[in-house]
Amino acid sequence: MHVLKHLFSYVLQRKTLAIAVIVFIFIAQIAELSIPILVGVTIDQILLALAEERFEVIIVVTGVILIIIASVIRGLTYFLGRWIGYLQGEKIIYDIRKDLFIKYETSSLIFFDEHHTGDLMARATTDLEIISEFLVWGERILLQALLTYTGIYLVLFLIDIRLFLLIGIITPTLFILSYIVSKKLGPLFFDIREQYGQLTTVIQENIAGIQIVKAFNAENREKTKFDKENFTYFDLRAYAFKIRSIFLPMILFVVNLLITILIFAGGFLVIQGDISPGLLITLFTYFTMLAMPTRFLAFSLIMYQRVSAAGDRVFTLLESPTQLPEVPKAKKIIKMTPTIFFDNVSFSYDRSEVLSNISLTVNPGEKVAILGPTGSGKSTIISLIPRFYDPTKGRILIQTDQESIHDLRDMDLKDWRQKVGYVHQEPFLFGRTIAENIAFGVPETTIEEINEVVRITQLEDFLNNLPDGLETIIGERGVTLSGGQKQRVAIARMLLRKCPIMILDDATSALDISTEANFQEAFKKYLDKSQSKQTVIFITQRLSTLKMVDRIIILNRGQIIEQGTHEELLQKGQIYPLLWKTQEAGLVDIKLALEKIIHERS
Repeated sequence: MHVLKHLFSYVLQRKTLAIAVIVFIFIAQIAELSIPILVGVTIDQILLALAEERFEVIIVVTGVILIIIASVIRGLTYFLGRWIGYLQGEKIIYDIRKDLFIKYETSSLIFFDEHHTGDLMARATTDLEIISEFLVWGERILLQALLTYTGIYLVLFLIDIRLFLLIGIITPTLFILSYIVSKKLGPLFFDIREQYGQLTTVIQENIAGIQIVKAFNAENREKTKFDKENFTYFDLRAYAFKIRSIFLPMILFVVNLLITILIFAGGFLVIQGDISPGLLITLFTYFTMLAMPTRFLAFSLIMYQRVSAAGDRVFTLLESPTQLPEVPKAKKIIKMTPTIFFDNVSFSYDRSEVLSNISLTVNPGEKVAILGPTGSGKSTIISLIPRFYDPTKGRILIQTDQESIHDLRDMDLKDWRQKVGYVHQEPFLFGRTIAENIAFGVPETTIEEINEVVRITQLEDFLNNLPDGLETIIGERGVTLSGGQKQRVAIARMLLRKCPIMILDDATSALDISTEANFQEAFKKYLDKSQSKQTVIFITQRLSTLKMVDRIIILNRGQIIEQGTHEELLQKGQIYPLLWKTQEAGLVDIKLALEKIIHERS
């Protein structure tokens, strides 16, 4: 019922189409059910006329014309009902798919931490295909089957109550069988859909990580893992097909039993003179007509179990509270760079604390470098600033002027993220042109603005060597570019947005020393000539970056252990002076050097 409730809400959004489908199918079934009656009445009239030796051609012609009219009405309305039903089903799937995509686009990163990409893809594709199959024709044939049953048994009741009661004793067997099998198949279909999500996840991970698989000679191990998931999926589907294969012959056996009873009992009533031969032919035609709707009815019940399993996965996802909460009338920042306060901030992933009581102030226009060994909480801190996550404890405060200080959770999220530029160590690029990647999120940019950020990020020489320059298509995930080229394209993309707050998460780690030095010089000139203060936060593994920052913060195990300017830390720090001296030993990777120093001191 949970799935039906959701589907009905979407049907109501297309209620005009739904009503049209019901009306046309209803008329089509009335016309179809009238044809056996017209045949029976025509035969009775012919037999009566022959018995009275007054046979007239008009009797046959009238019957044929009425049957043809009913057939034309049935054919036309059936076509309209089927066509409109198809449109209704596809429009509903269009609406659900759109809502699901919006759900993905607006969900927090916690949502994606909890779900595999392959499973999310399965819910938006194959799960929706199952629902679409039911809506496009399963819903319609179920309605046709119910109308056919209702009409036939109503006629049977009006013709002879004894036949109605006799057939009525057998008929519930159909519904009991359908109920038993549907209860058996329901959980099984849910397991099939879940297993399909697991299977697509394995495929997606291996396609995305094919270089790692090959580099570690893990093809056989991954094939074994895939074979296991694939066989489980096959085994579940084979078992479901076995149940269906047993069930459908049982349904047809009951229908044939009903027809046999009708021939025996109906023939006896004809001999007794209680019903006419034409009515017996009408009833026989009706019960012959029951074979297909009965199969459809049984199949629809089985299909509903598949839809219930697929729909439960889709609608549970749509219902889940995966968006970061926003307050009504959220605050916006107008044309200024704010001060950012971390007020006793803690954060945990799955009960594992990553940050512990962090208190930190980042002033407008300040350039801050965050250092720390692996797992120290660097990436978590900068992920909290664009509000990819909310703190587990404490607050992040935003000061826009001397009197206005607001909790980040009270800020307009879309407006705030327009103020924050972010470059990840492993940036994601779309399979589009370089120009489209740089201008992503800034559709009204000019070629002059793109060329400016290209110059700052030292991409000019690289682009000049490409036949199509900025119009070069880089392939999925930027696979045709080197690591350093991808990082520079991502930095150019951030610079084009002209954000007052910029975050670079080890964003120059793949650049060679010469290119990085040229970029830093150009970047410093860009910041110096900027008309407004721009805050820059670096996570870096290179000491060369520290020369251009105003403050250095060193993290370890989710806590700040040292902070200050380069000169202050050299004079008063305990970790930083040792870190700076590692240059003499040739250790230029900050992360490794910090791990070594902290380990030795502890």
